[in-house]
Amino acid sequence: MADRLRWVALAGLILAAIVSLAPQWRSLEEMGERRAATLADPPEEVLVGVSWPFARRRDGMEDGLRLAQDEINQGGLAGGRPIRLDLRDDSGTWAEARRIALDFADTPTMSAVIGYDDIRLARRAAPILARSRLLHLFVWPGNPDPVAGEGGYAIRTAPSQTAFARGLAVAASRGEAPLRLALLWDEDGPGKELVAAFLIAQSGQSGQGGRAVWQWPYLSGRADFRVPAERLRTIEADLIVIAGPTSDIADFLRRAEQAGVSVPILVAAAPSNRLTTLAGSALERVIVPQFYDATAPFAANCDFVARFRARFGTDPDEAAAQGYDALRLLAEAIRLTGSAEPLELAFALRRMQGWEGAAGLYRFDRVGEVQDRLPRLVPASGG
Repeated sequence: MADRLRWVALAGLILAAIVSLAPQWRSLEEMGERRAATLADPPEEVLVGVSWPFARRRDGMEDGLRLAQDEINQGGLAGGRPIRLDLRDDSGTWAEARRIALDFADTPTMSAVIGYDDIRLARRAAPILARSRLLHLFVWPGNPDPVAGEGGYAIRTAPSQTAFARGLAVAASRGEAPLRLALLWDEDGPGKELVAAFLIAQSGQSGQGGRAVWQWPYLSGRADFRVPAERLRTIEADLIVIAGPTSDIADFLRRAEQAGVSVPILVAAAPSNRLTTLAGSALERVIVPQFYDATAPFAANCDFVARFRARFGTDPDEAAAQGYDALRLLAEAIRLTGSAEPLELAFALRRMQGWEGAAGLYRFDRVGEVQDRLPRLVPASGG
């Protein structure tokens, strides 16, 4: 009897393992075929997945999405079909982001995915979503540059890495002599590509660009930032630019403050609550790129800010605006096409020219990247 019970228990474990591993045994292409068949007839509701490090970032992404969802569903803005959100916290790690991406890929009723805040995760998740025929909305500045393997399923509502670097270069340029730049970047991460694109764009600023006078590549999570901080006390530079993980940037900013570095520091990343928390008072001489301004006076933003304040009691941040606009854009594509099929939605989004959201006008090029989205450089301390 005991042996029989053990065999039954073992069989149950094997069955559970088979069920849990089923998505890995089914090819991504097969998942895409199931999605195409499932969504061939418009569903009663449109399912949208979101992969974001909600707990770690503690930003307004979820609030912006929920506000947009309620407005869409209550106003029938997606052609009368409700949108249902499946929000997942990817913790900012590839192991969790991969698990979520595969789960989304194996959900045939899902039409689109919104994410990610980290270019490294976005770059690795994108092929999973594209091969399973999921529309992928890249919503965070500095996302991966478009590649051929996306198969038309990618839409960038925020600038890609190269466009982000060019925008920084334009914003940082000045009218007089070219800038003398001190550059720091994560050699083993995306910061290397970002700084290279920034420097190329700076050199092309019609005589108003900049040149590197000092460079310091480092390894993520392993750098002793006392070394560059001390060296930068004597470097004749007009601007220090640093790119890399938030924790490394915050560490450098604290070391630079302790060393008495007086040169302005440009953080080559969109602002985040996590950077503010980690860096603290070291943000005093720091500037960051801002793609969303809650005080912008145009009608779409004023309406968004008023509704956001009324519901949450605070002003929206960049993440709130990006999430809100992405879902409202998707609803408009659903209304225009009468479909929830991902590729049809992607084509409809590309054809939109001049749709106004909280973050400004959205126009897309032939590969689905938002155009004419330049940042302002603002004090990181909010001063």
